[in-house]
Amino acid sequence: MNGLSLQRSDKLIISAIILVLLLFAGSESVSGGYKSVTAAHPLFAGFCKFAILATFGECLAARLHTGRYYSPDFGLIPKALVWGILGIFITLAFSVFSRGVPSAMASLFGNDAYTSALAGGISLDKVLVALGISVSLNLVFAPVMMLAHKLSDLHIASCGGQLRSLITKPDIPSLLRSTNWDTLWSFVLAKTIPYFWIPAHTITFMLPEAFRVLFAALLGAALGVFLAWKK
Repeated sequence: MNGLSLQRSDKLIISAIILVLLLFAGSESVSGGYKSVTAAHPLFAGFCKFAILATFGECLAARLHTGRYYSPDFGLIPKALVWGILGIFITLAFSVFSRGVPSAMASLFGNDAYTSALAGGISLDKVLVALGISVSLNLVFAPVMMLAHKLSDLHIASCGGQLRSLITKPDIPSLLRSTNWDTLWSFVLAKTIPYFWIPAHTITFMLPEAFRVLFAALLGAALGVFLAWKK
């Protein structure tokens, strides 16, 4: 691993992150504006959150692994657009599962309190509903999303990270053949889902609705950085 000492760019990025966090935590107008935009334009907000935060996580992972935030073949813009599109689907999935699972649980277990548990304070019902949503989301939606992201990464890499990857038709059969299915199953699906994503998203769905997608994007960035550090 190269270049792990703090460089000027690292210090600027750290300063910018601290400034954003201070503004977000200390300014009601900033946090209020965020909530208003998220409520009025949830899909646009989901696109932006993942395009910025998840891509930033990949850049941090590259910095830890190679000593550089990105290289010419990294595909910064294509990766950001892919993450943004995935962010839209993740936002939709969060909405579907956070409404459907509590209703299903209330019907299955005869407890109508499950339908409104997420809106209340911390309680056993809220934890159980959040866990139920997380398990359902990660077993039904997450594997498909993870495979889609993997194929998009392989396609961007096959185009050398260039913008033409956005207009070049992906060769799906070839991308599927080049996928490392052993790693995808034994690590990505069999380990990160039960040991990281299900517990983490249980916490996610206990948060106020306006912050769930944001927290999920931060989790994705954090996981990418952690995996790069472990390498």
